[in-house]
Amino acid sequence: MKIKKMMTIGTTSALMMLAASQTAVAADTFNADQTKAIQNIVHDYLVQNPEVLVEASQNLQKKQQDAMAEQAKVAIQEQSGQLFTDKMTTVGNPKGNVTIVEFFDYQCIHCKKMSPVIADVLKKDNNVRVVYKEFPIFGKSSELASKAALAASIQGKYQAMHDALLSQEKSLNADIINNAAKSIGLNMTKFQADMSSKAISEHLDANRQLAEQLKLMGTPAFIVASTPAGQFKAGSQPAFVPGAISLTSLQDLIKKAASN
Repeated sequence: MKIKKMMTIGTTSALMMLAASQTAVAADTFNADQTKAIQNIVHDYLVQNPEVLVEASQNLQKKQQDAMAEQAKVAIQEQSGQLFTDKMTTVGNPKGNVTIVEFFDYQCIHCKKMSPVIADVLKKDNNVRVVYKEFPIFGKSSELASKAALAASIQGKYQAMHDALLSQEKSLNADIINNAAKSIGLNMTKFQADMSSKAISEHLDANRQLAEQLKLMGTPAFIVASTPAGQFKAGSQPAFVPGAISLTSLQDLIKKAASN
């Protein structure tokens, strides 16, 4: 998952910047010998107590995650109309009292692992609907796969194409995507034309803008919200999950949203 890796890199960079800023302060306050002595003391302490760096890194990462979650909550409220409405990629009960929004990429390993979890939720709970947000971030093949799934949606076979693409074990390419389309019985002439349509390109652009508003840095990412009769409940507090989640935890969030 890209989120955790990027957060770790950011945390390490932040710690290095903090150390550099403290050194700069010391240089302005103390003479060269005093500054050198302070640097040696700090160095020796950190070498002898490396757990301090781990603790500082964890605390900083938590603050970053909390800040990201708060930004996402504001964006969810502001963009609720687009987030919880998507005729092309909505599955499950269209009037479900709980909606799961998933931003994903067909080549994301964690998204592939979440696919059976989402399928299990839909199978066990007929009051849930899922709005898939195609968010291709792993290059041209991911972009092609998203366009293919949206093109399949025009023929009423989004879920079938979605499942077919996520079940692929090899890296996606045009041949694999076309074979998946053929396997679910699509009209290939229409399929190819729809993939190149302006409507599908605009759909993906809109998803990217939503992801930017939410400050997403990777996939998968989930939003679980109260949507009585399929409509977002104003004033409710949706859950935001920037990463994979277990079936049990997801079911807990669904129960909470249902009673929200």
